[in-house]
Amino acid sequence: MIDVLCIYPGPAAFRQKQVAAHRPLLESLGVRLLLADDYDDPGDRACFADVIALPPPEELAAGKRALDRALSGRAIHGVLAQSESGLCLGALVAAERGLPCIPLQAALLTTSKFGTRTALESARVPQPRFALARTAADVRRFASTHDFPVVLKASASALARLVTLVRSEAEIDEAVARIRAGLALSPDVRRLCEFGRVAGLDLGHDPLDQFLVESYARGLPVETDGVVSRDRIGTFGVTEQILTPPPLFFFEGYLTPADLPERDIAAIEATSDAALRALGVRDTGFSIEMRWDAARASILEVNGRLGWDEGFGDLFAAITGMQPVLQTLQIALGQTVVVERRPDVRAAVAYSACYADRIVLSTPSAETIAEVEREFDVQAGTCVWPGDRTVAPPDPDATPHLAWALARDPESSRSAYDAARRALTRLPVELGPVP
Repeated sequence: MIDVLCIYPGPAAFRQKQVAAHRPLLESLGVRLLLADDYDDPGDRACFADVIALPPPEELAAGKRALDRALSGRAIHGVLAQSESGLCLGALVAAERGLPCIPLQAALLTTSKFGTRTALESARVPQPRFALARTAADVRRFASTHDFPVVLKASASALARLVTLVRSEAEIDEAVARIRAGLALSPDVRRLCEFGRVAGLDLGHDPLDQFLVESYARGLPVETDGVVSRDRIGTFGVTEQILTPPPLFFFEGYLTPADLPERDIAAIEATSDAALRALGVRDTGFSIEMRWDAARASILEVNGRLGWDEGFGDLFAAITGMQPVLQTLQIALGQTVVVERRPDVRAAVAYSACYADRIVLSTPSAETIAEVEREFDVQAGTCVWPGDRTVAPPDPDATPHLAWALARDPESSRSAYDAARRALTRLPVELGPVP
């Protein structure tokens, strides 16, 4: 049997759904999945060959010790670490065992936003102007040179948490106080610090005391997603992002491929490739956020792992014919992956969302979801369960998505997005006040 270790692979319902969907293929390949996570859901035992208890992801050093104990004297043949929580720990485990995975230095450079910025600057890859800051005076100094608005963010990759838009001089003091208070509480910052210490890598700054201030990047929000198999970059396409209006920075939809001319698509992909090479990303999935101003692409963030929003894998499977998680499984097992894209498919996923403190009272039933899928010719599902709580930004635990729908269109990804939004109107999630 081939044992593959899956580290923090996402919420229980999500990971169990993924395993169930691919069980016949996994069994035919002789692959057994071992779960390593901080939450042992009763349903996991039916999906995974073994379950290894880990501490919360921010306790990376303790997580490494727990895995060392559980895997002592035991062979594993692959490591899947395609979540923000699992990336760094997975890189450590794979490096010690000589298994394919994102290299330690690349894991650092994609987890540390400051690391990303300095490496891209050295390689002359287009990006916003940036600086490290500690105080409101540092932000004022930067803004005096680069103008407003500016963006403040933790130097650790934090899934849009703690990202703050500052529009004017009058907003600086409050914004700096908020982000500095958040640094001390952020699990993402703590995980980055522990990774540097355990891996013996120099972070080049203090993420608990310093944050990034950047010029505001204007243009169409786009991203590239894909996999890097050894040195071969396989991009699923250029995706247009649908964002909430500032000052929030959350995603309400994705359109693949973006409705842009071929020359623009080629230019965006060239910038994406340059960023991956500058950071040394290989043997992993990736997700790169950018802005396109009709002349050039500017890099906002490079993630050395797949994106995991609900419906995301289905979106790219519509284009490539394969779920991204299967491609990263191939990479984890040392196989070469070649990404092929269908030129006749346009697809989009849309989300309903809540940006307030609420309790989920009810969600659409399986029967309702199936009816909507048939009526609107979409794929759909929910992102929350009754009893879940949504929290208002800028709380670092803000995860606003409630339900999703994925639609296809032969001519336009924008038309597909409009169809997905119409389907969402039939998938209401009932919310109530927090007690």
